[in-house]
Amino acid sequence: MEEISNIDILQEDFDRVQFYLSKEEYASLSVDEINQLALDRYIKGQKTKWQIGRDYELFCGITYERDGWDVEYYGMEKKLNDMGRDLIAKKNNIHHVVQCKYWAQNKTIHEKHITQLFGTTVEYGMNLSNNITVKAVFITNIKLSDSARKFANKLGVIVKEDTPLEHFPRIKCNVNKDEYGEESLIYHLPFDQQYDRTKINKKGEFYAFNVDEAVKAGFRRANKFFGNN
Repeated sequence: MEEISNIDILQEDFDRVQFYLSKEEYASLSVDEINQLALDRYIKGQKTKWQIGRDYELFCGITYERDGWDVEYYGMEKKLNDMGRDLIAKKNNIHHVVQCKYWAQNKTIHEKHITQLFGTTVEYGMNLSNNITVKAVFITNIKLSDSARKFANKLGVIVKEDTPLEHFPRIKCNVNKDEYGEESLIYHLPFDQQYDRTKINKKGEFYAFNVDEAVKAGFRRANKFFGNN
């Protein structure tokens, strides 16, 4: 609700790219130019803590996917009910329960964050068969305290410190079915309502760096900006 200044933007036909463009730009540019400019300004602009955290989770998840892991974006989908599990990454019989922390450089990761991750990882593993190896993984852009590092070593938590948030593809290109059962190729920008719920895990789906890449692959942005394709 932080961004809501006028009740009109709650209407179904409000296009959220208008948060990032002037009225003149929105009226004069093409649809693709509008969407790309809004994306550029989202990436470069000031974000809420939640948006920064979500970007970091997505970046870490895509890094896993590039290495051949199947990734469930647990934090994005469950929000406050994620039990401290931002990502669940799976490869063969190995599961990683991942927590991602992107904090200011003057902060420090303390032992409580490590023990919380360890606890939720143990609980996750209790529901799996014995042939599955479950590991806790803590990824952050900053440093752990000496005590937190000792806890991680003792508990077997894999730690990846000083992991920066690098440029990564943010546009979700989703393959779905329309109301007539025909294939529908839709892309979602980070500020679109269905973005967090959209999973990229089917054949033909991918993350695009820019609008041109998505459009050339045959994808278009949703006709309605508040959910239905």
